[in-house]
Amino acid sequence: MTAFVLLLTFPSLQALSQENTSVEVNFIYAFELGFGSYDVGGLDVQVYGLPIAYTFRDFMGNQRLNLKVNSPVYYGRFRFRRRLEDDTKLKVDQDVMAYIPGLELEYEAVDNWYIKPFANVGLAWQIYNKARPRGLQVDDSAVYLYTIGITSLYEIFWERFTFSVGNKIAWAGNATFDNENKESYGVLENGLDVRHRLGFRVKGYEPDVSVFFNWYHFFPEAEFDRFLSDPLEVENQYEIACTLGSDTPLKIGFISNPRIGIGYRFGDLDAFTVNFGFPF
Repeated sequence: MTAFVLLLTFPSLQALSQENTSVEVNFIYAFELGFGSYDVGGLDVQVYGLPIAYTFRDFMGNQRLNLKVNSPVYYGRFRFRRRLEDDTKLKVDQDVMAYIPGLELEYEAVDNWYIKPFANVGLAWQIYNKARPRGLQVDDSAVYLYTIGITSLYEIFWERFTFSVGNKIAWAGNATFDNENKESYGVLENGLDVRHRLGFRVKGYEPDVSVFFNWYHFFPEAEFDRFLSDPLEVENQYEIACTLGSDTPLKIGFISNPRIGIGYRFGDLDAFTVNFGFPF
């Protein structure tokens, strides 16, 4: 499932034509990752996302309905390094910007149970490209990306604890505008978050901490190219993460009640993440 592509077609690799001599960056996965990094087959991927959003509460006069306008911006930094048997060093640096806006409806079906259908459509384009040695070619085509799905979030409150159960099913894809490198996949997510108020206040706000665990199931398997090797197929990933925030509603600029945390994904592919709260 490719999105942004580094096509390594260095002439000296013709004799290896039966091997995988291209590297395709799985940017739609990076978009789902949000803010983090992973390394596979000599390709280092780093993505930094800014989750800009605004929520219209009591949408259309319905106290159980909110409309969230998402306007996330991403910067992707892709670095490929590989040394061949003849001591040739392959080096590709590529930077990408992406803007993938969307809408999300939040409906409180019953007390503390929220159903959230959502859709995002956006664009990724190259802002920097450098490949060495000469003859190494890099595709600089712009890519459109989309995702559509539905999320469920149920919250349980007990003393100083908040337990949250999240579920999501989504379909995502990408393609260049000439319909080359067209891919899509589904993902099923299930998670549990435990949040605890710390019992003291800082300038009127009560901080809290949380730990969450998520399971990601990809169908079909997500594929990650590995230079001169078979692709890595990712079917399942698991994530353990922690966050810090405020139990008392807080607003900083355009961000309402912000949270920040770090996490680690493991399973068929390892990845480090920075998160902005339980992703449901």
